[in-house]
Amino acid sequence: MYKLNHVEGVIFDMDGTLIDSMSMWENIASDYLKKNGYQPEANLGSLLKTMSLLQGTEYVIKTYSMKETVKEILDGINELAIEKYEKELKPKEGAIELVQELAKRGIIMCVATASDSRLAKLCLERIGILKLLKGVYTCGEIGVGKDSTIIFEYALQQLGTTKEATYVFEDSLYAVETAKKAGFPVIAIYDEASKEDEITLREKADVYVNSMKELL
Repeated sequence: MYKLNHVEGVIFDMDGTLIDSMSMWENIASDYLKKNGYQPEANLGSLLKTMSLLQGTEYVIKTYSMKETVKEILDGINELAIEKYEKELKPKEGAIELVQELAKRGIIMCVATASDSRLAKLCLERIGILKLLKGVYTCGEIGVGKDSTIIFEYALQQLGTTKEATYVFEDSLYAVETAKKAGFPVIAIYDEASKEDEITLREKADVYVNSMKELL
């Protein structure tokens, strides 16, 4: 069990951190391409892992010489995802309990995600924690991916907390590295999709946990 001292705020990633959804996202671009008559490359999910939805869409348009617009592709992907976010995807172990405990302690929290704003809010509302967050900030709305420190700085500004006492929760190595580069304390959460990076995640993050239950 880990004790987090002097916590003013928390910036949560959503997919793979609060929500068990990474396996869906690894396959959704390929599913969309196949549905629309394109043959996706075998490692497309891995290639898109470090990109925001907008960046990934621009990549597939260029790579597959697609006639569809960015909006059409994003709408199509969101269509495939919406039912899962609305009805199926489950929270990661200990996630709801941790958010509830932090809220009781008066800690200000938000979500910073590469997912679509509508999908994120639908899912977070369904599992009962949206009301406990100050906001949900997306890469698409801000215009950068999590390879940029801007999204974390933006979230911090909205929280109004000090950086040294604002913890970033992430499951992906590249996002952990970005948050550390920005100067945040970082807690890395185990996710099956990032299993191959576990050793490096343990080295880079301030704290590494297999489940958020360890933080309760």
